[in-house]
Amino acid sequence: MRTKIILIILSLSFFAFAKDEQHGMFMQTMKNIKGDYSKVCDQVKQVIQSNEFNLLAEREIATPDLTKKENEDLCGYKGKIFIFTSDDYVKMLTSFGNKYLVASFIRIGVYETNEGIQVIIADPETINRIVYNDLDDESYNKAVNKTLPYKKKIIDALHSLNLGTNVEESREPKRDTDDLRDASKDMFMMVGDMTFFEDEDQFPVIFSQNNDKGIKGLEQLKQTMYANIKKFTPVKDDKEYRYTKNPDEDLKWKVVGEVYSPDKKAALFGLTRNRTEAVSFDIVGKETDQNKCPGIDHLTSYPIEVLAMINGDKITVQTPREMFRMDMFFWDAGMGAFMNHMSMPGILDDSIYRALFGKDKD
Repeated sequence: MRTKIILIILSLSFFAFAKDEQHGMFMQTMKNIKGDYSKVCDQVKQVIQSNEFNLLAEREIATPDLTKKENEDLCGYKGKIFIFTSDDYVKMLTSFGNKYLVASFIRIGVYETNEGIQVIIADPETINRIVYNDLDDESYNKAVNKTLPYKKKIIDALHSLNLGTNVEESREPKRDTDDLRDASKDMFMMVGDMTFFEDEDQFPVIFSQNNDKGIKGLEQLKQTMYANIKKFTPVKDDKEYRYTKNPDEDLKWKVVGEVYSPDKKAALFGLTRNRTEAVSFDIVGKETDQNKCPGIDHLTSYPIEVLAMINGDKITVQTPREMFRMDMFFWDAGMGAFMNHMSMPGILDDSIYRALFGKDKD
């Protein structure tokens, strides 16, 4: 009888542990590296490429220094993001449908702190637990499990450099396994479900047009959007939202990486810009005298995803609602930070639309 009771207690303990397992949006893989920042960036890029991942883009991120007026408030730190993918990874993702191409960016960041150089990834397992949560249980578990070997391959490659201390530390924001599966809300109001496809408001179709040209029509629309992005000019609310040192440059949206589905019927590209990065990283993290830019550990939250896809006789364009996306990657900033920046997501939604289509929303 005693043995049975012990087994029951152990079973309940295991269940509670499994239920409470936490998944961070980010995972730190190397910490407190001493050495030359540029050299570490090169080593990270080369080791990932040597492990059969394709480099789509690399970018020096804008830090909160961009929005500071006084020199005494500057941190002086740098950060760089690398966007990778692989043909096999894209093939796996889109085997469940072309819309899941949205998860194909593998993001790795290198950034400086007062303790040294850090390397962090946007955790592909956590991202896919969110992206695929509209599937039935069997397909969902299959998609998550198929992600794990790619995650391990990335971590193993980075650890092979033997720089600093090798770690696998999940970083905030973190969410439970069950919450991710059920697309549970972080807040009762404002944000909505943590999902791309269970709630059409979170990853909305912001544009649709008839298409009788097949893949050629998709490519033409993508090139039109790229041309609009280059010609983008911000409206007054966008300009005045937050001080930045060089608004003519800092408010320009930039394309960062692109990838196609194997059948070429879907294209994903990334969007980012200096001020949006700088303000985002300024919102999150606890500033100290030693580190005035703690939020740059969230650098792999960018770029913002834009998915263009052939759906029957139409082409649709989708991008995440910015309130949802800020919740996804920056929820650890806290409710107060969200309340203090209530207008930011809406301004970004409008700005991205204007950048893509050369006009304001109707």
